Amino acid sequence: MPDHFSLAEQPHPMRQHAWSRNFRYWECFFAVSIVVVSVLVWRAADLAGALSASGWIAALVLWYLVLGRRIITAGFTGRQTDSRIVHLYRLGVLALFIPLGLSESESLALLIPIIAHLYWLVPWRPTVPVMVALNFVPVLVRAIEGEPVLQAVPACTVAAILSVAFGTFIHRIIDQSVDRYELIEELKASRAEVERLSHEAGVASERRRLSAELHDTVTQGLSSIVMLSQAVRASKDAGQRGEHLDLIEQTARANLAETRAMVETLATDDAPEVRADTALAELAEAAGAGFEVDGEPRHLAPATAVALVRAVQELLRNVDKHASGALVRMRVQYRESEVVVLVSDDGPGFDPSVPSSGFGLVGTRNRIVGLGGGFAVESAPGQGAMVRLEVPA
Repeated sequence: MPDHFSLAEQPHPMRQHAWSRNFRYWECFFAVSIVVVSVLVWRAADLAGALSASGWIAALVLWYLVLGRRIITAGFTGRQTDSRIVHLYRLGVLALFIPLGLSESESLALLIPIIAHLYWLVPWRPTVPVMVALNFVPVLVRAIEGEPVLQAVPACTVAAILSVAFGTFIHRIIDQSVDRYELIEELKASRAEVERLSHEAGVASERRRLSAELHDTVTQGLSSIVMLSQAVRASKDAGQRGEHLDLIEQTARANLAETRAMVETLATDDAPEVRADTALAELAEAAGAGFEVDGEPRHLAPATAVALVRAVQELLRNVDKHASGALVRMRVQYRESEVVVLVSDDGPGFDPSVPSSGFGLVGTRNRIVGLGGGFAVESAPGQGAMVRLEVPA
């Protein structure tokens, strides 16, 4: 921290909180010290000495009220005080304290509050010579009064060293406190920035995911409906138009089931859990597949239900693409800690160990495994296929 600012003017966020809060205590301490020293002076000195000391004490108080207090309160409002005014105040305190000590030795007790508030008001390094001079005023008093000087030198030297050491120690503590405060503020700002970036990254990732979901499901389904509607309009065969209308209905049902699941997963974090078997039953009905439920149906987390519905729809799409006309069965099994979905068909089958050029099964597997579930395929050429999905519940 730069030492050309006074403690009342330190340019950091703690200043107004600490110094303005304690300012009234300093003024109370200063006022009590003035009263106590004044009483001591009037009890120990004759009338002339008491009047002289009281005059110098009043001058010190007036000097503080006119200039010293203005310096302190200016620091509270964030205004910088002219350094020449600060130096003038410091030298004025020294100039007024010397004749005060010469007029009455009891008034030397004011040295403690004067040193305390000078360390507060001005930078501590330029204050060191003033501190030393103030501590050696008793030596000057003894010299003028004709008393032995050497007896007071050791005590004044120790007092000067302690004053400088204490002032330096206090300023070091303040510097460390401010450094820690600024470090904490930087850490708070850094944490807030990390949270903001993480939130933005999460939003971007969710947008990409939703974009892919909409493209793979709703967009493709609506495109199919549009093409089938055009085919119905162009067809003159009543039977063919009926088949197209059935396909339109099946496609719309499948898209409706998946859209419902997607809407549920976009709900708030405290959204209630949902039933997946209802959407799976609609998918099975739209695909003309058999549907069975084993166990007591229960609710699943929205994200889990959406992933499960999306995976089953992809499996049914693969069956329609590679085993069209095959008998398809879907079984949902509710177990203690998981839900198992079995999708089987009696189509031509395939060899699961042979790499596939498509991404249907790979995407389905990644979706389920990403939830902490399991994915398995059982198939062989000419023996149909069965896919097993397991999700935690």
